[in-house]
Amino acid sequence: HADAIKELCGKFKKEFPETLWLAVAATFKTVIVLKYREYAEELIGISQALNTTVEDIYVLNCINELVAMCTSIVARDKDDKLILARNLDFDHTNLVVKMHVNVVYKRNGREIARCGNIAGYIGIITCMKPQAFAVSINIRTTGNMQEFLQKLREGKPLTTWILREAVLNAKDYRDAVRMVTGRQMVTGSYIILAGVKNNEGTVITLGRDAPDNVRKLSKNTWFIAQCNSDVGHKGDIRTNWANEIMSKLERNNTSLETLLNPVLSNSPLFVPTTVATILMSPVDGYFRSVINLALKTKSGVSCLCICHLVSFSQLINYLILFVLSDFYSSCSLMLYFKQAASLPRMITLYLPATHIP
Repeated sequence: HADAIKELCGKFKKEFPETLWLAVAATFKTVIVLKYREYAEELIGISQALNTTVEDIYVLNCINELVAMCTSIVARDKDDKLILARNLDFDHTNLVVKMHVNVVYKRNGREIARCGNIAGYIGIITCMKPQAFAVSINIRTTGNMQEFLQKLREGKPLTTWILREAVLNAKDYRDAVRMVTGRQMVTGSYIILAGVKNNEGTVITLGRDAPDNVRKLSKNTWFIAQCNSDVGHKGDIRTNWANEIMSKLERNNTSLETLLNPVLSNSPLFVPTTVATILMSPVDGYFRSVINLALKTKSGVSCLCICHLVSFSQLINYLILFVLSDFYSSCSLMLYFKQAASLPRMITLYLPATHIP
């Protein structure tokens, strides 16, 4: 994974303002080394193995708090088991898909958790603790980069680090919920959890200082879908689509396999930036990562264009761009026409089957 990690660092370094990159990097010595010594040592070890600077690896870990766009669904399946599935979406997907790894955490030789992660990252993005809980994190855009930097300088931890502490130390679902809601952090996020009994399923909308909203499974709510927008956010096509397809699927047909396909393997939940789909059932200790093989093997590139169109002229312009693009032979162009009081109508011009287990 070394070449991909260093290349990804280089790409982000070019995309982010140099002053911001240097300012974030500076907090490694002024904050992380002093307050989070164990994490600092891990980051130093990774940088030495890769023969690169520890500051670059640290900033790369911070970027995950800002650019990952994902979908997570917690549900009770047809057998009344609690399950959690997610799509992990990330910029520069062709590189990140090479960096996706399954990580096994052990204590005293015994496996305690299994996670889907990105090589070079020391926090936790998606994880399952057998007979306890499963958890995923979706990024929530709150505030701005200067506020993010200020929280780093104040010594607030990365959200993925808080999740790692919960996974390694929480005894059960309730303990995990308590641990992730009782901390301040550098940025807002959505924490999605599934337990092992009753209605142990929740989506916690976290602000930097405290939870802003908590939704739970109940007798009448058998699933919750979460992307990267708050509840009720207008124009959230992905969450609307997820809610619609899950409702049509119905609980009697819900399983990890049906969450994989048709729910998470189709647009607009499966997009060009989708690295992997991760399926988890904590009561069974089940964990499975499904990689986007079209990117992994370079056999093709899945490219999805989502356009909000309000006129015929815009449609023609997008069609011209689509045909002239380098990816027209292996991509899907989806056009959404705005309609009052209804979900957008979708026209799919080309949709390849690229998401292969």
